[in-house]
This record gives sequence, C-alpha cells and structure tokens, in this order.
Amino acid sequence: MNEPKYERDVILNELRNNVIEVSFDKDNGQPRVMRCTLMKYFLPESYKEQADVNFHAGHPNVLAVWDIDNQGWRSFKIDSVRMVQALDPLLFKQ
Repeated sequence: MNEPKYERDVILNELRNNVIEVSFDKDNGQPRVMRCTLMKYFLPESYKEQADVNFHAGHPNVLAVWDIDNQGWRSFKIDSVRMVQALDPLLFKQ
C-alpha cells in the first residue's frame, strides 16, 4: 500500500471549510478529478448533523464527500490522492 501523500485530517479540515478539487486514482486505476465538500451549506438537510463525523470515525482510510457537480455522495481512498486544491465556495453557492 502506498504511503498517503496527504494527511487525512488536513483533507477533512479543507473539506469542512471549503470546496476542494481532488485528483485521485479510482480502484480500477483510472484517474478522476472531483470538486467536493463537507460544508454544511452544500449538504442535504438529512446529512447535516454529524454525518461526516460518524462515517469518518469508522473508516480511517476512506473519505466520503459531497460531489458538487453530481450532487451526490462519493468516496475515495486517502492513499490514492494525487492533488488537493481549495476552491472558493462562493463560486458554487446558488
């Protein structure tokens, strides 16, 4: 298994405070770029209360995130992350 390029807690902090663009390799080896977040503003009402805290406590190697473009939950493995970049959340607010 690869040593993660990014620390889990750093990515989680960015997700909870920003929209980020993350580049990673899917399980099948294909590269993927996703714009995602855990900011409460973007999450469906039913998930806003402690949803990401509960999931992430039990899954230390995987991050579940809200995909801004597809409006749904997606996940990726931390050790597959190639790049993380914070984006301005105001660009995505409606």
